[in-house]
Amino acid sequence: MTCLGNISLLDQEKHGFLCSRCTKSSVILPCLDWAVERAHGDAVVMSTFHSEMEDAVLDMLLSGTCPIILVLGRSLYKIVPEKLRSALESSRLLIVSISNKSRISRDSAFAANKYICNNSDTVTFGYLAQNSSLRTLYDETVAHNKQVQVIIKSKSRI
Repeated sequence: MTCLGNISLLDQEKHGFLCSRCTKSSVILPCLDWAVERAHGDAVVMSTFHSEMEDAVLDMLLSGTCPIILVLGRSLYKIVPEKLRSALESSRLLIVSISNKSRISRDSAFAANKYICNNSDTVTFGYLAQNSSLRTLYDETVAHNKQVQVIIKSKSRI
């Protein structure tokens, strides 16, 4: 694991956010509302920000003042994306890489999501598609008696 940014964020209360890649349109506003509620708070929001919905949540969080941990399923950026620079420079961002590969893979994305579930105090799932790998992580997180929230549930066993 390698890091860039404010490593002390790992010692703070952390809220994980994960969302399946395939989302319903009914998920968008509730997830953005969730992000707005946290954007100016003190608790760290941790996510991979891989999916479109997660990326939209990141944009909302970056417009606020809350601390953010971005967990990459690949090696650290050679050049930090422009939209992250201000948060990085103001010490409200930590970028964590759990892989030394230059590209993200299905396995490394799963490992990054698992890292979030294991290291967050609470985990919010924006949407769980029935066939999503997040289902396994949801079940494991619940089994470990962590506080879990699902914003939108698909028709399933949840």
